[in-house]
Amino acid sequence: MGLKHGGNVSAAAERFGIPVERWIDLSTGISPWNWPVPPVPEAVWRTLPDPGDGLELIAATFFGCAPEAVLAVPGSQYALQYMPANIPRGKVAMPQRGYAEHRAAWMQAGHRIIDYRDGASLQKLVDAAVVDHALVINPNNPTGELLGQQQLQDLHQQLHGKGGYLVVDEAFADTNPDHSLSPLCPVPGLIVYRSVGKFFGLAGLRLGFMLAPASLCHALESTMPPWQVSHPARWIGMGALADSQWQLEQRHRLDTAAERWLQTVRTIVPDLNFCGTSLFVSGTGEALYCQGLYQSMGRRGVLLRLFPDIGGQRTIRFGLPAPAVRAQVEHLLRESVGDCVCACG
Repeated sequence: MGLKHGGNVSAAAERFGIPVERWIDLSTGISPWNWPVPPVPEAVWRTLPDPGDGLELIAATFFGCAPEAVLAVPGSQYALQYMPANIPRGKVAMPQRGYAEHRAAWMQAGHRIIDYRDGASLQKLVDAAVVDHALVINPNNPTGELLGQQQLQDLHQQLHGKGGYLVVDEAFADTNPDHSLSPLCPVPGLIVYRSVGKFFGLAGLRLGFMLAPASLCHALESTMPPWQVSHPARWIGMGALADSQWQLEQRHRLDTAAERWLQTVRTIVPDLNFCGTSLFVSGTGEALYCQGLYQSMGRRGVLLRLFPDIGGQRTIRFGLPAPAVRAQVEHLLRESVGDCVCACG
């Protein structure tokens, strides 16, 4: 059985007995506003993907990196799942709470996992040479922790100096370009994953990128069947990545909505400690309370993302609600918190 993820509305509908069309899905960190996809030309549907269409060049401009560092993949999930097998086996620092597919992929490739709690504890592991490699999710999903560019560069230099790798998952980094290591690529010992699904609201496109030295790009590319990234995905991706005006508007829209949403959930759910990103906010607290809140919202047709118990604490992630349902979600959240308070009392 695969790992659990957000977005499985059909399973929630079956579990809670609520039809799929009545659900409000806040379980992912996907933007409620998507890049407006124009009609796809008929020729795009009729012809095979062309690797010389310019997608990688446009992506390199967007990421601020060299074109030879860019490999298009069918979602950043593909890269993070298969890339660890191309890295020398060793001990890898892994966030204690983070996107679980990373842990599964590194373990499957034969690496040993060493957990770290936050950026400070990661730094201690690297300073003490306890690990060979490090995986950083920046900003972290779901904790929201965001490491600065200078700290990441220092970590990379320390690891690379001993033959190791720093791997940075920047799937949620499009609203924080000043923290990104993408402009450094390609440099030895650094791998960066980027996504088109979250910021652009195009998760169904299944398009992502790996930024890495050419040798690693070629190694991963060799594992991919021909035409793995569809022609429509490449065509739409080029348009979205080149639309700088929409990107500016999207960053402002997301930042504004996320700040307001963080203030709202902090007020309505005072029993959780919240942190925020521009695409989701997460609350951490007593495990049974988080479980109860998740269940209570589920009974009302609102799907959240509940993360596993670590030391009696659980984290629950709230995606950004679309403006059309925001007032409804706030009302249902207040009702759900009331249920939890009554149950605990």
